Amino acid sequence: MSRKLSCLQAVRGEWILLAALAASYPASLVLPAAWSREGGLLENLQVVVLGVGCALALLGYLRSRPARVAMLALWAAPVWLLLAGRELSWGKAWLLQPGAEAMAATAHWAGPLARTLAVVLLAWLVFSAWHYRIDGPVRAAFARRVPWLCLFVTVAGAMGSTCAEGHMYCHLDMAVPSAQLFEELCELLAYVALGMIQHVVFTHQSPVHLAPAIVHPVEEVG
Repeated sequence: MSRKLSCLQAVRGEWILLAALAASYPASLVLPAAWSREGGLLENLQVVVLGVGCALALLGYLRSRPARVAMLALWAAPVWLLLAGRELSWGKAWLLQPGAEAMAATAHWAGPLARTLAVVLLAWLVFSAWHYRIDGPVRAAFARRVPWLCLFVTVAGAMGSTCAEGHMYCHLDMAVPSAQLFEELCELLAYVALGMIQHVVFTHQSPVHLAPAIVHPVEEVG
């Protein structure tokens, strides 16, 4: 009964997330434009969500060892860090005075170094995903319940953000004055959806096997 209630609450949260995605465009027309600037409120919220996702992945690794899902959790942690690094422009968002000579010199070599390390880490992630077959726990979790709404929000949020940036032949950035705010909202909701998908996978448990019935010995009639 408690598991069914938990599932209903999770699905309700997914519907709320979908409603938030649907409301992101009209919200971008009324929210302050300052929220979407580099290092603004929405970008900081994104980094918080990504940091929490990384922390939960590491916690999931510690709790699930030596189960197979532990390797998936260990694999997911640097993915969150890569996404956080992207949102922070590989450290440029921390430069409070971009015009200062010392800051500019730091950004000149730190940016390419961070991107190089990110490429190396990404190559390791691809290799380890194949070597450790981390798709196993994902398929096992999705065999019980596929979080379709979260998957949809993740994909739709990514596409909305891409269109707002002017990619994929969709020049929303030129047609809508609040495109940058819409982009940040889409990214924030996509990251939240990723965190919910991670939660579904990490909390997956194998079906409970009932203990065999106890067979009492038949007393002899003597």
